[in-house]
Amino acid sequence: MVIEMPYHPLPIDQSDVHYVHGPDSVVQPGVPAGETIAFDWHGSAICPGTFRKFWVHVPAQYDPTEPASLMVFQDGWWYLDPEGQVRGATVLDNLMHCGDIPVTIGVFVDPGIFPNAANPKNRNNEYDAFDDRYASFLLREIIPQVTERYAIAQAPERWGI
Repeated sequence: MVIEMPYHPLPIDQSDVHYVHGPDSVVQPGVPAGETIAFDWHGSAICPGTFRKFWVHVPAQYDPTEPASLMVFQDGWWYLDPEGQVRGATVLDNLMHCGDIPVTIGVFVDPGIFPNAANPKNRNNEYDAFDDRYASFLLREIIPQVTERYAIAQAPERWGI
């Protein structure tokens, strides 16, 4: 079945555009909430001079004897913010509770900033580069911080970004 929708251009200023949240984006009664732990990261060899925060969301169903799946989110806090547009940890908790996804640890990584710089944001350099630096950064610097603390499945089909 094909549903045709008329084209409607988005307004140039999208500050008033808000999407309606579905049921997976709100805290549901009876769904156990996972724990979210905040980390600071500086001293990167791959993104030198940057500082960033990242958060690890560990689901209530996590069992250290059973490796969990892994989902990495860029723009960390924007995707994690429980009052924000995405509410990633809430969505993960709801999807795991109803069995739509396996037990999954979420890693929410903010883009790097250069503290005290006139233009501190490094987001475009990290996300829009035509090389493997950001993937290497995740694989060599951030994800090892997670795998040191939690059992993560090694099978690539159990990882996502």
